[in-house]
Amino acid sequence: MKKIITIFCICILSVTTVNAQRITLKIASVAPARSPWDTEQKRLAQEWARITDGKVSINFYDAAAQGGETGVIRKMRSVRPGQKSPIDGAVFTSIGIYELSPQSKVMTLCVPFLFQNQDELDAVLDEFSDEMKKSITDQGYVLLGWFNVGWAYFLTREEARTPEELKSLKLTVGGFDSPELGAAFAASGFTTEDVSSDKILQSIRSPSGVEGLYTIPMYAYAARYYEGLPYVLDLPICPVMTAFVVSQSAWNQIPDEYKADLMAAVKESESKFISVQKEADEENLALMEKAGAVRVKLTPEEVKLWQDTLRADAAKMATIKNSIIDIDFYNRITTFLAEYRAGNN
Repeated sequence: MKKIITIFCICILSVTTVNAQRITLKIASVAPARSPWDTEQKRLAQEWARITDGKVSINFYDAAAQGGETGVIRKMRSVRPGQKSPIDGAVFTSIGIYELSPQSKVMTLCVPFLFQNQDELDAVLDEFSDEMKKSITDQGYVLLGWFNVGWAYFLTREEARTPEELKSLKLTVGGFDSPELGAAFAASGFTTEDVSSDKILQSIRSPSGVEGLYTIPMYAYAARYYEGLPYVLDLPICPVMTAFVVSQSAWNQIPDEYKADLMAAVKESESKFISVQKEADEENLALMEKAGAVRVKLTPEEVKLWQDTLRADAAKMATIKNSIIDIDFYNRITTFLAEYRAGNN
């Protein structure tokens, strides 16, 4: 009997030890359900489980159901000493990253027409990522990777071919998730209204609601924004960045022997997603057009007017009090890009 009891205790201890070694990270994500982005996240979770022999798993949760990006940040922070946060990390857009760590200056990357293509964005991230990452680390989080999930386009209720026409429409650009972004646009002459992310569709459908917004085609199609805002300005404005972050405490639970491979898996996922991002933008634009949306094609002269106007507006956005655009960082990026372009011509 003693031998049986001993074996039983050993079995229980073994099971307990195995369970103690298993780590499940709860990650809130802004990725639309069933989108290519969502699919890639699930593939990454499978890869992490493979690398760690099932010891580390990721469960992704819809950030919208957690109160949006600001709600997720509150849950990541609102814990007492010694308590575990209900959310271990998140995949944030630029807005969420900025709310988590304004010192990252990430919104400066969203200045209209700062970048001409993905290669320029990649070069700037290579040059300045460590600087941006430090501010996130100082907040108690580990930045695992950057992703560009698409380029922002303007969608409007009425056709707007010029900046002047767009500025006459009521836009939501950051909503309650980022009133600072709305303030920046307002400083350069846009008419803006803060609308919470879960109320945008309702506002679009209301006769007195917003008459335009800018977002990536993936969001516009998945959320059906194009139904109330059927005119899509066929001009990519800026990249929309996301970042995969986890709390330092959650990262510390993972054995060091796996971390290099886990980070490499994130980097591979990042590369795969970026490689198909341009195709995904075009695919979603085409799907909206097929569903009845109108792509507003511009002449070269009209494109130049947009570029000149919005670049000039960026200076106004950067000079307001508490601007989300860091003018010093912006100037350093433009200087770097000038040298980068000269070297690639």
